[in-house]
Formats: sequence, C-alpha cells, structure tokens
Amino acid sequence: MSFTTRERMSHVARRLGFGIEPRIVDAAATVDDAIAAALDLSAPAPPPPHLDPPRDGEEARGPDQAETPYRYWLGNLVAGPRRIEERLTWFFTDHFATDIRKVRIPYLLYRQHLTIRSHATGSFADLLHAIAVDAAMLLYLDGIRNAAGRVNENFGREVLELYTLGRGNYSEADVVEASRAFSGWVVVNPEGRAARLLDVTPWSAVFVPSRHDRGPKTLLGVSGNLDAAAAVDVLLDHPATAETIAAKLWIELVGTEPRPATVRSLGAVFRRDYRVMDLVSAIAADPAFTADDAIRARVRTPLEKAIGLVQVLGPTENTGRGLFAFLGTVGYVPFRPPNPAGYPKGTRLLGPHQLIHSFDLAAALPADVRDLDAADLMARLGIFDVTETTRAVLDAAPTGAVRAALAINAPEYHVT
Repeated sequence: MSFTTRERMSHVARRLGFGIEPRIVDAAATVDDAIAAALDLSAPAPPPPHLDPPRDGEEARGPDQAETPYRYWLGNLVAGPRRIEERLTWFFTDHFATDIRKVRIPYLLYRQHLTIRSHATGSFADLLHAIAVDAAMLLYLDGIRNAAGRVNENFGREVLELYTLGRGNYSEADVVEASRAFSGWVVVNPEGRAARLLDVTPWSAVFVPSRHDRGPKTLLGVSGNLDAAAAVDVLLDHPATAETIAAKLWIELVGTEPRPATVRSLGAVFRRDYRVMDLVSAIAADPAFTADDAIRARVRTPLEKAIGLVQVLGPTENTGRGLFAFLGTVGYVPFRPPNPAGYPKGTRLLGPHQLIHSFDLAAALPADVRDLDAADLMARLGIFDVTETTRAVLDAAPTGAVRAALAINAPEYHVT
C-alpha cells in the first residue's frame, strides 16, 4: 500500500512521540517538519512533583505514594511538551523493566522513573551506570542478596542478556564474574538494621564494602578487581552492547527488523559516546524510517491506544478509571511488567483476550465523537488512509456510538 503525505506525517509523530500526537500532525507541512517537531527538546520539562521518602512500610504503601507516580507519568504521556522524551522514557522503562509487585515501594519506582527520564535523551552509559545500583532494581533482581560468598546471579544474568550484550555474546562464566562485580549493594529500609548503622537517606542504595567480593575477576576477557562501575564500563566497551541497543531502538521506532549492515553502522555511531539522541537522529534520517513498509508495521500497544484516545478525543468523567481498568485487564499497567523482559509486543498483543477487551475503551469515548462520519472519525484518530472495507463497515454502523467503538477497533487502529 502506498501512503499519502498526511498518513506519513502521522506515522512520524506516533513513532517519535507517544499516542496519536495530533499537535505534531496538525502543525506540520512536510514529513521533515513532523520529524523536527517530534525531536524538539527546547520546551522546558514539567517539574516532577516532590515525594518525600516514606518513614516506614505503612507510609510507603499509602495512597499518595502509590498515585503520584502514575499521575505524573500518564499526564506526561498525554500532554508532555517533549514528545521524543516520552517515547524514550517508555522505551528505557520497558528495557529496564521493574515490577512494583515485587519492589512494593512506589517511592522507589518513582525515583527510578525520574532517573530514566533524566537520561532518556542523554547518555545511555550514564543510565546503565545508574540503573546498575538503582534501589528499585536492586530489590527487583535480588541485588540486595548478592554478597561475597553467596553470589546472586539474577541481575548479572539479566544485565548481560537483556540490558547490554544480548544472547550469544557472553558465557556462563561471564554471568558469574559480572554478578561478583555487582555484589555489595543494599537498600536502606528505615525500619531495618542498616538504617541504624548507616547515616544515609532512607530507601537509598548504599555500597557496603564488607559485602563486596573483592577477589580478582575476568569479565569478557577483562581482568581486575572489578566493581559495579568497572563491570558496566566493560559491558559498554563491548561492541555488542551498542549494536543490541541500536537494533532494539530501530525496531521500536521503525517497526521492521534492521539489516545486519544497518545494525553495525548504527552501533558504531552509538558506541562513540552513547548519546541517545545521536542514535535517534540517525534512525530518523534513514529512508527506511518513513518508507511504506514501516508505516503500520508495528502492533499498537494497549498503552498507546489508551493515551492516543485521551489525546485526540479528550478526557471524560470516567476516563482515568476506565483506562486504568482496561490496562489492568490486558496486563499493560505502567510499573507492572509481566517479567524482566518487559511488556508483550507484536502479534502477542492480538490475541482474543486483548482484542475483545479493546472494546472496553469505548466507555471512555466522549459523546461528541458519535456525530462524526467515518472519514472525520478516523482522521481524529490520526488515520488518514483507510481501506474501503473499514470505511464500508463504519458507514454501515447503526449508530454513532457503534461507529466510534468500531473505529477504535479497526485494523488501522490496531497497528501503528
């Protein structure tokens, strides 16, 4: 299928932003204008709300602690002024997936979110260093149990397999050596023993030298008395890390599998200084980014569907409650990934359960969309090239409400 310029601009806005991004599409005259608008970081970022460290476990699970992270993040996804920052914050949150159901302290997930957000358009190297000793990650992947003489390999394995090198680029011995290097970190619970012994901020991550394995290690052929920072540097120096992240971000933004030569080229660009926006700009400048086979090549995630509807159709009285219930039903709630590999992607999002419950989103539609004809309705959803089959189904809808429910479940809206 060959796409119009308007559809191509909408594709750019969706991939480099989050949701449907009507502001970018409406303001752009050309595809290049849409790319420039989506990559614009000149607007000041909204300041995050302050959240005091909870004094104990009961306060840690209080309503304000639990709701603040969601309100802040979802608000930015809908209307944040720095659209590429939202796309990359989501990308790296999914990349470093951490589950509140195990961490159990919303404050720690909020702090991790702010860490990811602060580095999402900056340095991947700085982000990886920060995540390796992040309190939420230490709790999620059992880093607090990783000590000399009783090494826990959970984080060591995931950092090699999921976060940097990828499968096939390391050995089991590397997992052990990396885990030894990452040993010695704890999270200070204000009610625990460490809080009485250490003069530090509650819930912070602290290195305890007596718990660290100080013996010599050899990681990916590099030998020395490696600690967490040195181990991260070894991983960043390996070419597979830059290529793995480049390939993953290509799939996120372009939607197709990159060619091996493309991965090598992007990896070389990225590895020079690990500047995320240099990698994004290189991907966006590639002709494949706006090629016909990239448009609608990705399955739209439930979160993208939900955020997109709020962006273009506006909130209703039941929007927040309805969208959160929908995300919970289909297993796509922020801060609650199903496993360390992150949220499901691709055709796994097109199962009967997910497709049936996509109709739940109709409850969040405002009344005024029920008066729109098929073309106007799809244009409101950021879809400008509609198949004759979809148009015929929408035109035959008995009521405006049914037409709107069918539109947000049309094949064109299930992909992006």
